[in-house]
Amino acid sequence: MITYDSRKVKPGDTFVAIPGLKFDGADFIPQAIAAGAKVIVAEKDVAVPAGVEFKKVPSARKALAEFSAEYFSRPSNKLKLIGVTGTKGKTTVTYLIRSILETAGFRAGLIGTITNSMTTPESADLQAELARLVKEGYTHCVLEVSSHALAQERVHACRFEIAIFTNLTHDHLDYHETMADYLLAKRKLFEMLDENSTAIINVDDPASASIIGMVKGEVVPYGVDQARHELRSTKHNEFDVEVGGIDIRENEMTVKLNTTELRTPLIGLHNVYNIAAAFQCGLTLGIRPTVIKKGIEAVKVIPGRQEEIVSGQPFRVVVDFAHSPDSLQKLLETYKPFTKGRLILVFGCPGDRDKEKRPIMGGIASRLADHTIVTTDDPHGEKPEDIVSAIASGFSNDKCPMTNDKCLEVIIDRKEAINKALKMAKAGDIVLVAGRGHEESQDFNGKKVALDDRAVCREWLKGHFPGQG
Repeated sequence: MITYDSRKVKPGDTFVAIPGLKFDGADFIPQAIAAGAKVIVAEKDVAVPAGVEFKKVPSARKALAEFSAEYFSRPSNKLKLIGVTGTKGKTTVTYLIRSILETAGFRAGLIGTITNSMTTPESADLQAELARLVKEGYTHCVLEVSSHALAQERVHACRFEIAIFTNLTHDHLDYHETMADYLLAKRKLFEMLDENSTAIINVDDPASASIIGMVKGEVVPYGVDQARHELRSTKHNEFDVEVGGIDIRENEMTVKLNTTELRTPLIGLHNVYNIAAAFQCGLTLGIRPTVIKKGIEAVKVIPGRQEEIVSGQPFRVVVDFAHSPDSLQKLLETYKPFTKGRLILVFGCPGDRDKEKRPIMGGIASRLADHTIVTTDDPHGEKPEDIVSAIASGFSNDKCPMTNDKCLEVIIDRKEAINKALKMAKAGDIVLVAGRGHEESQDFNGKKVALDDRAVCREWLKGHFPGQG
């Protein structure tokens, strides 16, 4: 077996010492040998005892991916693997594609943010999961591919049938440092494609121009803005889709793709893009538009993505994963037109992560929400007070124009903050709880504390509107 975790080594295993963000795997080589590892792989010279083989490699992460893929007989070659990358939309697009595939009669696996602790598993774990899918008779797998995964070679040695680019906006600059570096990480997925692979690309996003030129195989564009026609590659093919007839309403929207009209509860312009990407993927795989329509319309809710919590209350409550400036803005812009009363927002930012976005998100909240409660997200190693202070520094107004009340509150305890928002809500208001979506715990300096925004909302609503949900 191939492993990168010295605690999981069993007699006869190969241990690959990968350098991490906090720890270097090479420091755990003695523990791996003591546990019975017979092969040690590392980037620097290491003395090993007799009977243990040592292999020095230029990249331990690439070696881990290659060895793992080989150990499991390269499972990605036996599946139609579909990778989705981008700042926003990965989870929604993968859920839509899986539904399309299942509606078409295929067995489709899904690996991503909701199914795993990491958006994209470490390469050894990913290859093991792909091998399991092959063994169990799956024909397709839809995979969320994060920028961290690409930078860390987690999908190295995978063969992608289709790769999808959704968009590139401000996020993860604690890791990538600049937007240019962030884009380079995303581009790696498309550099991996061979001549028989297909790239489905949102050409409304300015970053698409940088990606299209490197694709060896087919490029399938999608978008809503008519300007996209100027960005089409010479590799343009018959799968191009015209998007129109967009009608976004309070609880559902309709959108027309070519001659196919879809009706969905997944509202917002950002979801038009997500649906277009999934539709293109279905066409590229040879699935009939009527089947694609049925598959998309079958998706009623995605965990923690604009998930509405209903208990008979006279106001709306929506929990969403929005945790970047652009995604928060899109969330607020989606619901603001349908807010008859106040748009009440609860959100925070994680610690030890991109600090630049905190005041930016505060500014967005101050412009678009009527009342904002800033609270904790995952503080990690930072003081919650420092994080919320940075967010609050971006606020540009002090009073809600509708009520003349303070538009900003700070409540460090997230459960208390959510409950306060629900308590103050009146008929016609919309309460948005953003940033954590489906997540079920908070991280305080490595200590996990159970907290699910959806459960908090349900608990409070049930206590105040019993028997009505």
